[in-house]
Amino acid sequence: MKRTFGERLRRAFRDSDEGASESLRDALRRREQRLGQSGERVEIPDGRVVENERGSCFVRELRYPLETIHGDLPLGAACNVDSTRLAMLAKLPEMGEFDLSKCLFLDTETTGLSGGAGTIVFMVGLGFFDGEEFVLEQTFLRSYGDEPSALIHTARRLKQYPNLVTFVGKCFDRHRIAARMAVHKIRSRVLTSHHLDLYYMARRAWKSELPDVKLQTVERHKLGVHREDDMPGSEAPIAFLDWIRDGSGRVDRVFEHNRLDVLTLITLLAALGR
Repeated sequence: MKRTFGERLRRAFRDSDEGASESLRDALRRREQRLGQSGERVEIPDGRVVENERGSCFVRELRYPLETIHGDLPLGAACNVDSTRLAMLAKLPEMGEFDLSKCLFLDTETTGLSGGAGTIVFMVGLGFFDGEEFVLEQTFLRSYGDEPSALIHTARRLKQYPNLVTFVGKCFDRHRIAARMAVHKIRSRVLTSHHLDLYYMARRAWKSELPDVKLQTVERHKLGVHREDDMPGSEAPIAFLDWIRDGSGRVDRVFEHNRLDVLTLITLLAALGR
């Protein structure tokens, strides 16, 4: 039986996030318990304020040498992929020669998993190669007023690096960004057809070998990545909303979760392209 778009999206998220099955009621109960224990404001990591024609936004930038190890692989392993194998797994024979220098590794954190323009993208992890380094940028909304500027920053990176690489991005991340850009009348390449969604590629490559193709399952079994005390992606919306409300939300842990997700995109691409 053919699944609807909503059913496919829910199935993809069940496969990609081990924490997504937890009920919102339980998460809200834990939030109330945390609020009763601590009233200290959580500080965001160091970064810079980026200004453009739509205002200003916060951007954290991290730079990694290509020798940096994430799990079992160096980030530079992505420079030696087999483009023919990637095209086969992605079912994009027209992809031709794979050009890593044009790739933008993208992962978002949003205020919810539902669709529609009301879902805010409060953090975007943007990764790209710059010479002998991998650059990771994380935009973050210090307030809702930062959103237009943050979206402009994202749109410019998408123009600069037109080939998207995501995990479940084809049915989620890019549509959430596109919806918010439409609200603010920002034109972008986010819905480009030049898109490698590593979730579907991993499923085609390893579904017979692995119990599932959730991101952290793939990390453990294929990449040697073992996260310690990582915040489940399903808790990120609550952390952000708490931080916006009174500064108590653990957005510092959301930054770390997003950072690991983006780094995993690189070594997962390398593993799939070997």
